[in-house]
Amino acid sequence: MTEPTKTPHYPTRNVVQLKNLQAASRQLQVFELDAEQGLYVVQSASEPGSFYEVSVQPEAMTGQCSCSWARYGGINCKHVLAALRFAHAGKGTLSFWPSQAAAQRQHRRTLQGQQLYATLRPRQRR
Repeated sequence: MTEPTKTPHYPTRNVVQLKNLQAASRQLQVFELDAEQGLYVVQSASEPGSFYEVSVQPEAMTGQCSCSWARYGGINCKHVLAALRFAHAGKGTLSFWPSQAAAQRQHRRTLQGQQLYATLRPRQRR
């Protein structure tokens, strides 16, 4: 009889975890494949030269990624956060929050996603 494969357990997201993922997402390069379809490739932080396929729905603040975090049920990995930030770059800067209350304390436009909230700081007009 074969041993069942163990699926990694990802802890419930808290502010520290989300802020760490957000900081890591800022270091990743994002390349647009098809903005209308929400398709991007995002570099791997641990494997230089490797990339993950990411599809996002920017207005719904959701996305899917081909990384192992996502394959084992994790949502909103740093690659998805990076692609969402890239997709919203023309409108302003996104910051991510684990709860609606935390996002609303920022006194900015709040966008709700899948177990994720974001605030949008509009671009400065010149």
